[in-house]
Amino acid sequence: SASAAAAAATAAATAAATGPTADQVRIAALEKKLKKVMLSSQERVNWPAIGQEVLGLAPRLWIEVLDPRHRYATLLYDYWRRWEISDTRDHFFNWLDRGMGSLIDLPHVPRRLLDEWQVIYLRREQQDLFRVLIDPETGRFVWELDGTPVTMPAPLQRSFCRVVNNGEFPQKEYFDCLPADLPLATTPREREVADVLMPVLGKSCRRDCLLASARKKTEAAKRDGLEPSPERLAAVTSVLIAEGLMCQLRDPYFEERQDAAITPNGHAHLRAMPQLPEELLPGLGWDEVLSAIDHDQGAHMKTPFAQGRARADGKGIFVLDSLGSLYCGTKVRGVFHHSSFVRGHCVKVAGGISIVDGWLQQLSPHSGHYQPSEEHVSDMISDWKSRGVAFSCVEVKSFVKVKVR
Repeated sequence: SASAAAAAATAAATAAATGPTADQVRIAALEKKLKKVMLSSQERVNWPAIGQEVLGLAPRLWIEVLDPRHRYATLLYDYWRRWEISDTRDHFFNWLDRGMGSLIDLPHVPRRLLDEWQVIYLRREQQDLFRVLIDPETGRFVWELDGTPVTMPAPLQRSFCRVVNNGEFPQKEYFDCLPADLPLATTPREREVADVLMPVLGKSCRRDCLLASARKKTEAAKRDGLEPSPERLAAVTSVLIAEGLMCQLRDPYFEERQDAAITPNGHAHLRAMPQLPEELLPGLGWDEVLSAIDHDQGAHMKTPFAQGRARADGKGIFVLDSLGSLYCGTKVRGVFHHSSFVRGHCVKVAGGISIVDGWLQQLSPHSGHYQPSEEHVSDMISDWKSRGVAFSCVEVKSFVKVKVR
């Protein structure tokens, strides 16, 4: 009615005259602060040739690229912080791999993982295995290499067994850990992808099995009341020590090394032990062995890592590189990440993705490595729409990531 319209117009005029409410002001201030924080966490690289900014790795993750072994940055960063408060004269990587830092095994970041979590950086010929095209006629996502529809994330596949059967990991305990229901890689591309991923995962899976077996034997010995004699302890731990594990059972200074000395040259006495002994410390019991197994299995980590086949049950991830090529794969924590596709170089967008038989189902604008902004994601979505991708049935997750506790 005319009276209702007039009342609405009067209310709007009153609001305009009085300005925003206190709540609106606070919300606007928080949104501004959030945007500032997000921008400060990004590495934006200006590319003069195209007049645009592209996304580089978040600053704290540069260390992953600088490391010749490309160990997972989240782990390296904690050892970096330990190096920062030390009084060493060694540069970081020399300290970590050959100096006094090589003996430090942080409870919340087990040393074992530094050896295992080496992020794969694809060679140019390997990038072809993960490059995806959008069919301009259907908007369907297909693998560039063979034209087959993309399904993402993809499961662990049986060509892993082929790598193992070549003799790389011949131990029976390792074979016992492989699930009998592994699907068979049916295309040459799938087999080559498995050949890229599985050798790296093999060492981790083998150690998972060895630790699980040692736990079972230790718990049984404790339950049966067996005396923890040096011979019995060695029988359980020797294979783990050969793998470089069980540091706390061999290092008399294990806990002292966790923190830096508070006086100059305060850890000078530790230099008398340039490497850990192979022998166990005296006076150990079954509880100490179980504690060491807990440590090596990551029980003290903020987010314990998956073990066995579950390591490769990750989410689908993608990057749109700086030249516009799209790459998709399955994330494997500590082994295959957004940085893997482009060897740590710049990208336009990175995030999570779900595709079923070539049809886009879900898009998530989140990447810890690259931290894309809303504008980058919006530009990509607009481009995909222009190339035939239908977003009417696609779930696009919120740009602000909310964790449910």
